[in-house]
Amino acid sequence: MISQQDHLENWRGKLIVNQQVTTIHGLEAVEIGCNLGHDAPPIHLWDKDEFGYYRCPECGLVWVNPQLTDESVAHIYAKGFTSKLKSKPHPTNFLAYRRPLKRLAPYRQYSRLLDVGCFTGHFLLAAREAGWQQVEGTEISSQAIEYAREQYHLTLHEGDLLSLDLPSDAFDAVTLFDVIEHVSDPLGTLRRVYQLLRPGGVLYLDTPHFTSLPRFLFNKEWSVFFPWHRTYFSANNMSLALEQCGFRVRDLRAVGIFPLSRFNAWQSYQAADAIRAAPAPQKHTWIRQHRNTLRPYWLGFKRMTELPFEALSRVGIHIGAKLVVYAEKPD
Repeated sequence: MISQQDHLENWRGKLIVNQQVTTIHGLEAVEIGCNLGHDAPPIHLWDKDEFGYYRCPECGLVWVNPQLTDESVAHIYAKGFTSKLKSKPHPTNFLAYRRPLKRLAPYRQYSRLLDVGCFTGHFLLAAREAGWQQVEGTEISSQAIEYAREQYHLTLHEGDLLSLDLPSDAFDAVTLFDVIEHVSDPLGTLRRVYQLLRPGGVLYLDTPHFTSLPRFLFNKEWSVFFPWHRTYFSANNMSLALEQCGFRVRDLRAVGIFPLSRFNAWQSYQAADAIRAAPAPQKHTWIRQHRNTLRPYWLGFKRMTELPFEALSRVGIHIGAKLVVYAEKPD
């Protein structure tokens, strides 16, 4: 690995170590540093599928290095599109979104919401059903964009959030469900969200929690370690990143034993074929076929597993598998 001290330059809000592109399993990748701006030599944790996992000794942020380029990630997403679409719940099944929508409702001043990384727009449908009048989404997958426009007539913007021309101070709420770990520039993404929110608006995000009990138990075999999950946060450095961007954290919890929603786990298993021979477990086929019947029971079980972790988070002990964050842009 190239030293963190070599050839440092600023690139989209993060440190890129070397502009030379390497190739791993036919996919382009580039050496990077800590996204929160620290330049201390990173600590090597382990290698998996020929990608290194590194931790910043100053803030604890963990990232994949070398990191897949945006083009390589888009290629992987294209391979996983069909399987993820099939594993999505029925578009009228909004149980999974009931709690975040309830928390977001008091912020509905202009009734305008943006979902970043919306895929085919199921959360946007749920938000519209809940009374949000203007719902919009961003998505890098042209396949997902085309599907959502044809099926649901949603307003979607194709591309990475940092490349899109969207109005500042315009949205009551911006949401990122299992997204921040995927983007090439998490800090830059949070800064852009801050710009898009109106004063007093709210950000919701969730993401796998690196310093969770399940991660310590499974170490590098934890189910979320794929090269296209490029950055992993703890409760502490997530708070640090949000505060650097100007947010006021209203609620941060580490909940449950499941770091990803089931359909995102399915997509990861399928897309793994682009990296290595790791076919998805066959049990997922049966689950997918009966998902609408099973979903209420699954959500009930999942909620039960979250309760003890939520109680611990309230007293500052964050060991759950998923970080759930609400943060406001001050008035």
